[in-house]
Amino acid sequence: MNKYLNLSLIKFLLKNGILSISISLLIVYTFFYKRGETIISIEFILLFLLVLVIITLFFIIIYRQGKSLNSQKEQLATILDKSTQNILILDEKRMIVNLNHTAKQLLKVKKGEKVNFCDICSTYPGIEKICDISTCFLHTNNGANPVEIHLKTAENEILPVIVTTSTYPTPEGKEGIILSFHTVSEKRKEEHNEIAKLLTHSIFQAQEKERKLISRELHDGIGQSLYSILIQTDIIQSHVETGNMVGFYDAIEKLQHDIRKTIEDIRHLSSELRPSSLDDLGLLETLKTYIHDFGNRFGIQINFSHKGSKERLPSTIETALYRITQEALTNAAKYACTKRIDLEIDQREKMVYLHIKDFGKGFDLSSKISRGVGLYSMEERASILGGKFQIESAPQKGTVIKVNIPIA
Repeated sequence: MNKYLNLSLIKFLLKNGILSISISLLIVYTFFYKRGETIISIEFILLFLLVLVIITLFFIIIYRQGKSLNSQKEQLATILDKSTQNILILDEKRMIVNLNHTAKQLLKVKKGEKVNFCDICSTYPGIEKICDISTCFLHTNNGANPVEIHLKTAENEILPVIVTTSTYPTPEGKEGIILSFHTVSEKRKEEHNEIAKLLTHSIFQAQEKERKLISRELHDGIGQSLYSILIQTDIIQSHVETGNMVGFYDAIEKLQHDIRKTIEDIRHLSSELRPSSLDDLGLLETLKTYIHDFGNRFGIQINFSHKGSKERLPSTIETALYRITQEALTNAAKYACTKRIDLEIDQREKMVYLHIKDFGKGFDLSSKISRGVGLYSMEERASILGGKFQIESAPQKGTVIKVNIPIA
């Protein structure tokens, strides 16, 4: 190896020998000419040899540095090419200036082909998208967290991939980007399918739960009230047919009472399904009415407070917060054996916070109760909107539910 380096150095020096001699002669000649001395002399020859040695050493230093840089470049190229990760190097214009062998094979990029990363980046489900630079992960992601995107190959195949990013300074002093990505594995696809199955199962369970609730309300509440109304109409009809007015007005009064009760039951059922006031008046007014009725029905003192802005929230957020509150209060009434619940909404500029605390018997978070559909549905509602759901509880310590949802 050393012999090869020495031969390579000798070839380099011979190749640049004429240039070294020419530069040395020029420097020495200029020096003597300015002094007005005779050029051909011993001093001239000695100075020429000294300058030639210095320039030769300078060329040797350049050679060794160039060799070192080339060696490092070859090592980096080898590491890049042998990496099992797919790696793309983008310039400041997002053009792919380099990519390793695995990425080239995966994306089916031809040798020497110029490709802009934005042309192959796709957001599911459409390839032809209108790209918003403010939401592009290349601008918003700091590289700490992987991002799942879709890439389009040269054969128009769509690949789901996980991408991490980092930056580097380009020769022009701009900021380039290094992308490292790998395809979503079959195992990951199986996990997605399992999650989808669990979600579907939970949705079906929630639907069946709602249907049972409606069925029970219709049978035990409205059904019984209508049956009572039917009996009262029969009694009134009997009074009219016989002309016996004794008890007639009592029957009318009882009929009116039963009709009012039926109307209340229908209103209650309608409110449980979706109160119209949620669309008309907003979350705060709807919660006040719901909390008042709920407290009276179950004999629970509910302290409701609101902080921050009172502006209307997006419909999806209002619905989610209403349903989470509804589920939390129902769970507290059924399981907590509490006489008091504190409920607070804190609406800020970019986030809304929901805090629900009961003073009941609490439960062990590792128990089956913590894995129930009710808690899962609350967490899902918050998660779908990019929010967070947290529950704190312990036996005889009550339960606290904390939800925060970003305001888009």
